Amino acid sequence: MILSKTNMFKKIFSCLIVISFFLGYFFKENSAGGGPEFYDLSWPIIQSFKTDFLYTLENYGSFRDYTIPFSHILNSYLNPFSNNLENFQLSVTIISFIIFLIFYFVISKIYKETNSLDIFLLSSVILLSPFFRTSAFWGKNENYGWLFLILAFYFFYRIKEDISKSPNNKNTFNIMFFCFWSACALYSRQAFVFLPFSYFLYLFFNNANKKIIFTSIIFFAIFSIPGFFVIWFWGDLYPSLPEGMAPHGGLIGGYIQFIHILKNFPILLSFFGFYFLPILFIEFYNLGYKVLVNKYFKSFFLSFAIFIFLSQTDLLNYLGEYTLAGGAILKVNYLIMKKNFLLLLLFSAIGFSVLFRLFTENPRNNLVILLPMLVIYGFPRFLYQEYVEPLILIIFFLTLKTDLQKWYFKNISFSNFILLAYFTLYLLGSIYFKHFAFTTFEQWKIFIEG
Repeated sequence: MILSKTNMFKKIFSCLIVISFFLGYFFKENSAGGGPEFYDLSWPIIQSFKTDFLYTLENYGSFRDYTIPFSHILNSYLNPFSNNLENFQLSVTIISFIIFLIFYFVISKIYKETNSLDIFLLSSVILLSPFFRTSAFWGKNENYGWLFLILAFYFFYRIKEDISKSPNNKNTFNIMFFCFWSACALYSRQAFVFLPFSYFLYLFFNNANKKIIFTSIIFFAIFSIPGFFVIWFWGDLYPSLPEGMAPHGGLIGGYIQFIHILKNFPILLSFFGFYFLPILFIEFYNLGYKVLVNKYFKSFFLSFAIFIFLSQTDLLNYLGEYTLAGGAILKVNYLIMKKNFLLLLLFSAIGFSVLFRLFTENPRNNLVILLPMLVIYGFPRFLYQEYVEPLILIIFFLTLKTDLQKWYFKNISFSNFILLAYFTLYLLGSIYFKHFAFTTFEQWKIFIEG
């Protein structure tokens, strides 16, 4: 009887999450902000590609969309609803829901012994993501990147399974599909370039057979041909932009610089602290505070002390200038104390201690996967939370090897409740922030600069 009641609650909770997702479309939810920019950016590009492919590709820079046009091309020629704006936005919402189902499928294949209803609930966390939802409801192109990344990670998992049995194991089809989907992911979002680096580092540090490495290089070379063609066609990594239209001082050499890694480091760490907080709570629930202190206290205390010192020496004053980007924790920090970054630094220290634990726990897997990501995502001048949402959660469940997963699945009903409750609150807070507290960017800018 108790079991049946629990399953009934899980089914109701699952239905509510799914219903909330589609209600978000009908109410034009904009919980992450930036949804209406679709009308000025993505939609004109899609229509232009339908009219004249070569002209649009040649003049792509004038459309002010600073992504590779792969997803726009897919929408132009493969989406049958791209002739009507409302139908198109609905189609992207449905496609995004299918992405969730694929995420569910992949997790169920990795965690085969877990009940399907529990896996469904776990997977539904991406339906609570403000950035995933906003992109879905408004017809933006970001979610295509998550689709290809999830598929790439699935075949990465298959390859890792083969190598773990024997370094000489080589399944050509798994390698081909991994290279194909990771190329699609890269063409959808440039930052996913970290995945090939992580992949080859994994092969090297896990002593994979040279035939696997050679086969992977061949397939990557084949699937990179469209990218090299576009670079040749543009004559650069990105098409020339009209004067005065370069984003934040320019793309390459302006927006993308190695020096930005140092400035982005506290913010990027705070993202990890934010997404891992409910998972740490679950570990605390299973192991108690003594074990948790032994695992995290030294790295947390050291990093927090360093951040506080840097803050007191005014080296972190630039954190007060983020009218754009910075993430949810920095925004909440602004609302509490504009000139004191204690909350952000607290989450940064949590993120550092989590990464330190992951790196030391299984460096041949976790370090080689996460380090290229940390480097690549440190390059932009402005670090937006949408870059890593739901990336961090996808990486945790699909690619990492850590006891944190064991404790999560030990009592998955409780774990799912904590995870989904946490991200439900995050979603509600985002809705309030964007729809009621600061309905325009100008209002937020005035608040920050005030």
